[in-house]
Amino acid sequence: MNRMRFLFLIGLLLALLAGCAAPAAPTQTPAAPAEPVTITHALGQTAIPSTPQRIVALEWTYVENLLALGIQPIGVADIAGYNNWVQIPVALDEDVVDVGTRQAPNLETLAGLQPDLIIAPSFRIAEIYDELSAIAPTLAFDPYPTDERITQYAEMRQTFLAIADVVGRQAEGDEVIADMETTFAAARSQIEAVGRLGEPFALAQAFGQDTVQVRLFTDNAMAVEIVEQIGLENAWIDAAFQQYGFTTVSVETLPELGSLNFFYVVQDDNDVFARDAIAPVWQSLAFVEEGRAYPLGGDTWLFGGPLSAEVLVQTILDVLGLEPADTTSADFPAAGFPVAIEHQFGTTTIPSAPQRVLSLGYNDQDPILALGVQPVAVRYWFGDADAQVWPWAADKLTDGQPPVLNMPFGELNFETIAALQPDLIIAVSAGVSDAEYETLSQIAPTVTQPSDYVNFGTPWQEQTRLIGRALGQEAQAEALIAEMDARFAQVRAEVPSFEGATAAIVAPAGEGQIYFSGPEHERQRFLTSLGFVLPEALVEIAGDAFFGTISTERLDLVDTDVLIWTASPEQQAEIQADTLYQQLSVAQDGRDIFLDTSGNGDLAGPALVFSSVLSLPTVFDELVPMLAERVANAN
Repeated sequence: MNRMRFLFLIGLLLALLAGCAAPAAPTQTPAAPAEPVTITHALGQTAIPSTPQRIVALEWTYVENLLALGIQPIGVADIAGYNNWVQIPVALDEDVVDVGTRQAPNLETLAGLQPDLIIAPSFRIAEIYDELSAIAPTLAFDPYPTDERITQYAEMRQTFLAIADVVGRQAEGDEVIADMETTFAAARSQIEAVGRLGEPFALAQAFGQDTVQVRLFTDNAMAVEIVEQIGLENAWIDAAFQQYGFTTVSVETLPELGSLNFFYVVQDDNDVFARDAIAPVWQSLAFVEEGRAYPLGGDTWLFGGPLSAEVLVQTILDVLGLEPADTTSADFPAAGFPVAIEHQFGTTTIPSAPQRVLSLGYNDQDPILALGVQPVAVRYWFGDADAQVWPWAADKLTDGQPPVLNMPFGELNFETIAALQPDLIIAVSAGVSDAEYETLSQIAPTVTQPSDYVNFGTPWQEQTRLIGRALGQEAQAEALIAEMDARFAQVRAEVPSFEGATAAIVAPAGEGQIYFSGPEHERQRFLTSLGFVLPEALVEIAGDAFFGTISTERLDLVDTDVLIWTASPEQQAEIQADTLYQQLSVAQDGRDIFLDTSGNGDLAGPALVFSSVLSLPTVFDELVPMLAERVANAN
């Protein structure tokens, strides 16, 4: 282990000791017993009668997860292998019992420990799951999802949090994840500071005796996603989905990679690239000639949990010649200015870090606040005319509710805007015209939506990312996006019945018409990201627009598995009294959901309408349980 990685591990250990995710002392036990719960996992459902106190882990990742949460397992599979490969700063106690190999645990030894929980990967224990369950409640997780939308990183994150919930360490789990994401963001800032943000890379593992095999890791691999989160871009693309996250190739494939950063793992006693038969090819590779072939060390672990992810990040920084990531502050260093932002009307140059940011888009205040900036004013959309920062974002305010600009669409008051003396105007969700942009740009640098999307159709990820760049907080923006993407992956895994179910979001339009969200609309994207499908007839009607309209006489087009209405209580009463609507199966079976968007009811409706990086957690908490109930009724 090199010196810089050793220093990083010491620093990580000190951080763990200082936080609530402290390493376990020999006498430490999980939290006090809780109420019985039933957990859905990869091999079925398991009842957990109380908070587990004696846990056996049959996979190294789950050993690491327990240690990160401050819990020493009583039994572990292949302790010697674990200690050899997993380089985290929290050690297993000496009295932890080895229960055999990960592939074939010793059931007699395991039973003798009298565990009250066993944690294992589904692919290893499928054939002995019943035997394990007879010993103790057994949870099986799938670290290599077959669902192409769920990456290994997202699975790792959601499994870690699921284990934290089961053992009564939710707060500690949240802090471990937050620390990991802070490390990612700090590392990204360092890479950006030296001008290497966005550089291509490939990640490889090479081994073999007579025949050399090279694993090139693909986009769904956990290690690749970690490296991408710190600002580099994976260059190895396999057209076929690789469940295990890598393509196995020969050395002859490596010249195809061209010029990039090549991070690789070979064993110290088996450096296959140094062999006489391979060395000439190796030395001729573009990245070798450029000095960008970076050995990570034979003990580098490309799998594992949050602590291993932090170690991998530090290893990457180390080989790039950068200092360990500074995570002592929650504030991420701003990117260097000037910054050039491309959008639908061209390129806007922001000369220096903005101090007076005007939020002109209808929901742009949320990502602005999430990135630590209080706007000088926000634009009225709906709800309270004097408070357009909603409760889900209120804790981000540093100086009370900002002034509200009541400027309907197409009626910007440029004199009022100029009087605020902004040095940056954010209009990503404003739908401004070319002429309006020209006038706004004379007042201050103005950033509108990307050219790839229709007006009001920018995904929340791109909105957050674009605003992050404009504010010099790109690293923090990426951390926020990663956190929310993991929530989507977690829900998809927990509620697989969403996959393929039909769903639509509609609203009364008056005069016998109904609006519905098209595939380019953020509200519908929320459902699509959970696995729901918008009926093809509605997709065709919407076309390139972010919404479409249908007559109330064609309500049959929205007779979906789940139907969401955004409407006032008065409108709801009218809809439910409509005889045509009463004939729909979705209405008769109670599979419709009415969300009050007046601002006077629950927050689920307004939060879905906003669909921002700050409002989405409210949508997850309040709407997802309703969706799960309705889909269950449909089935």
